Amino acid sequence: MPAASQAPGIATDLHGHTFFSDATASPEEYVAARAAAGLRLIAISDHDLMAGVRRGARAAMDAGMRLLPAMEATAMVGFGTKEAEQFHILAYFPPRFLDGGQLEQTFLYQRGLRVQERFRLFMLDWLASLHAEDRVAIDPFGTLAATPASSFPGLHLLVQRVSTRRSQVFRHFIRCHVRFWTEDRELFGWSPEELIDAIRADGAIDIVAHAARYRDKERLARVLLGASGVEVYTSRHRPEWAARFRAFAEEHGKLWTASTDDHQRGAYAAPPAHTPAWVVERLLDESLPKEWLEPAAQGQVAAAAASP
Repeated sequence: MPAASQAPGIATDLHGHTFFSDATASPEEYVAARAAAGLRLIAISDHDLMAGVRRGARAAMDAGMRLLPAMEATAMVGFGTKEAEQFHILAYFPPRFLDGGQLEQTFLYQRGLRVQERFRLFMLDWLASLHAEDRVAIDPFGTLAATPASSFPGLHLLVQRVSTRRSQVFRHFIRCHVRFWTEDRELFGWSPEELIDAIRADGAIDIVAHAARYRDKERLARVLLGASGVEVYTSRHRPEWAARFRAFAEEHGKLWTASTDDHQRGAYAAPPAHTPAWVVERLLDESLPKEWLEPAAQGQVAAAAASP
């Protein structure tokens, strides 16, 4: 690992969401925003599924970028208790998993299919529990029941639908939808450590997402020490928090990344820093293209090659 002051960086955004989970952009729109910002490597990391990854990878290739297959996976500390708290672990697969059907054979991808199907059933059960006039207002032609899990609206699109078509039941919707994550032990009752083990068993790399948000600081400290890395730059981190987690990563030899956790709630802005080149190489599991290295880093490489 290079010294922190000497490590070149790569323009990345390795955490963000599409309309397959809790955002509004299509995978193609998501990629276009990052292409316009001049990024090299990006990831679509929807919550607990990878439905948008292949579409995003094709769009990224067309735009001259690379996309890491990824997921923001949910673990739980204190599942089933009043103190229960979600921990989110980002799983990054090397791009070679896009070859053939390798990605679709992973445990995490298959788990994502179960998440999509159960989310669909959960939301249809909620809809069926409403009075008839509320159901008709939200879904006047019964199209949701006829929509397969692979095309079923993600959380944010459902939030928009309920809030605009039947605001009277919006609060009820918000209270109820949380139960999807808090009551399904098979999908979400994993501890952070168990989830990290599953990510590694799949051949992916685990990065703790937006570490400043978690209430249980003692458990966070243990999780960070056991994880492969930590997300340093993200819209959820104040500059002082990012500096603290970057210092932790550099002290303990952890991977660290630069991302936005974008949900399309405003104009897109790229992360305020780059991800170190050595980290990007680990995530890609391949050598970096020379054109990706910043000019200063290319000069360092040339000087090193010319030195006796």
